[in-house]
Amino acid sequence: MTAEFTVAGVSTLDEHVLLGDAGLAMAMVAAGAERLVDLRGETRPPGLPVPIDHFPIIDLEPGQDELIARAAAHVAALARAGTRVGMYCQAGISRTAAVAIAYLVLGGATLDDATAAVRRVRPQAMPALELRRSLERLAARPARPNRQP
Repeated sequence: MTAEFTVAGVSTLDEHVLLGDAGLAMAMVAAGAERLVDLRGETRPPGLPVPIDHFPIIDLEPGQDELIARAAAHVAALARAGTRVGMYCQAGISRTAAVAIAYLVLGGATLDDATAAVRRVRPQAMPALELRRSLERLAARPARPNRQP
């Protein structure tokens, strides 16, 4: 059994998802992340001694609905499998928040509730305008029967 502890800058969204910035990738591993999800489109994931999945989201670009949805579904699948995931972008504010919100929406939360939940654990979280628009379109999609994260 691993001890639970808090790492400054790392936010716990739920029992399976940690949020942070790129500089805290290994701190998320120290906090229990078994896998990392790198959301940076401007660079490739670093070589770390933990599996890293890459979803290259660009912060201010429009039309990334499907990439955000795929990243959120991937995190949800890992969480369902019991894997603790550390998710990050460069600053841990916009892309990380967008995918975290999409993850909660996939689980059945409303966009407003998901946004509030992410902001509660990570007050600086604020998806860039184009990412927020992608979230609005994703949240407006018809519900799917198995939307459990």
